Amino acid sequence: MSDLTVITPPAGEPVSLDAAKEFLRLATDAEDGLVARLIASARAQIEAASGLALVSRTCRRTWRRWPWAIVHGGTRLRPGPAGALVSVARFDAVGTEEPLTGRFEICGGKLRLKAGEAVPGIAPGGRVEVTFEAGFGAAGDVPEDLQHAVKLYVQAAYLRGSERPLSGVPEDVQAILDARREWAI
Repeated sequence: MSDLTVITPPAGEPVSLDAAKEFLRLATDAEDGLVARLIASARAQIEAASGLALVSRTCRRTWRRWPWAIVHGGTRLRPGPAGALVSVARFDAVGTEEPLTGRFEICGGKLRLKAGEAVPGIAPGGRVEVTFEAGFGAAGDVPEDLQHAVKLYVQAAYLRGSERPLSGVPEDVQAILDARREWAI
């Protein structure tokens, strides 16, 4: 079991207000507040449904025990894509920290041990915290298909009206997310 903490939230949204308004064919500023909230909601829903961080942020995963995959090629860090490894630290039951960053690396979105390193134990009552950068980058770095998914979500929510939020991800948005899904055999 792991906990996720967002240390530094995204600095912006994957789609600008102007781009969303253009997609909705809105020529007025009267509903800018609503459209901005819909963009943020769309990002959050798409990130939750896909396991991706669209815009970069710093995240921390906390484990009470190592995931099984850490010794079998690495464990995928979510939200993805995981980029830079900021730190890995082990804490004992009283909170004493031991840095372990030098033993690990991120490769292909997975946290893995460097060659020749053994998995450090976690004492009862202890934990490991892994801090990493997640996301595609700034708003302009988000892949076009995911920007389009945000716009489609905003459109669907806008057409339903602000009083009736969407109960899930629209089918056309889900199709885009499914095309990005990784399958393990």
